[in-house]
Amino acid sequence: MRSLEYHNVKLERFKNSNRIFLKGELTNESGKSYNTVAVRVMLFVKNVITVNEVFLINNLPSGATRAFERHIYDLGLGQSLDDITRYELFTENCY
Repeated sequence: MRSLEYHNVKLERFKNSNRIFLKGELTNESGKSYNTVAVRVMLFVKNVITVNEVFLINNLPSGATRAFERHIYDLGLGQSLDDITRYELFTENCY
């Protein structure tokens, strides 16, 4: 069983634009080192998924914590950070 924990996850506005910046940390407590961890992020406006994408975090040794940052480009036309009602973040796969 994987034991990967997400911490300090935040969604922020990127400078003075409507783009969103996802930041956080991933800790590997699995006892196994990974070259790549695929992370899925889903952003919701009300109960509708508006963003559903995967990004990679490279080089995550056992016991290590890695910070990650990701620009979100696929928001719907006219949508901004204020429209997001919730998000989900989970590990899709580890290699």
